[in-house]
Amino acid sequence: TNLSDATWTPLKNTFTTTPSSCSGGASVSALDYHHCSSASVGPSGDLLVALRNLDVVLCFAAGGGGGLRWTLASTDAMSDFAFAHDIDKFYTPHSAVELDDGRILLMDDGKSRPGCTVAQNYAGCWSRAALYSLDFDTMSVSLDWQFEDPLSLDNAQTTSGGGAAALDGVLADD
Repeated sequence: TNLSDATWTPLKNTFTTTPSSCSGGASVSALDYHHCSSASVGPSGDLLVALRNLDVVLCFAAGGGGGLRWTLASTDAMSDFAFAHDIDKFYTPHSAVELDDGRILLMDDGKSRPGCTVAQNYAGCWSRAALYSLDFDTMSVSLDWQFEDPLSLDNAQTTSGGGAAALDGVLADD
């Protein structure tokens, strides 16, 4: 099979492409399948990595081993934790950080949220800062706090990038 003839048709658009060229005039549109949108070190030294195009946050163990500790994803089959409600799930995450109390704060861009389409005039699109608690006994995740832009803008797309931070115990959107 010639891979250049292959056609991939995912259920939803979970990837982006990046045009690339090299000397000699050759060019290609490269697949940006994972798109690492953030990496941060938590209070315990563990590394949190957000993969925007897969709607996932990974936690790698501190120390020399660096093995995968857990996965938090909006796709149930990929996640170690279960969301109580589908509306609590995040899409195209950015700026994922672990707070001192172990909760996960991230920017939920929402660009791959179910219902977020040009055909719907972006009616199903919205972004938010979101704070999650992970329960390692029940392997569940709960949405503890969120800030969604209260302004409904016609024809406006969701945030691209952005972040949220905890300041002196008070959450602030930036």
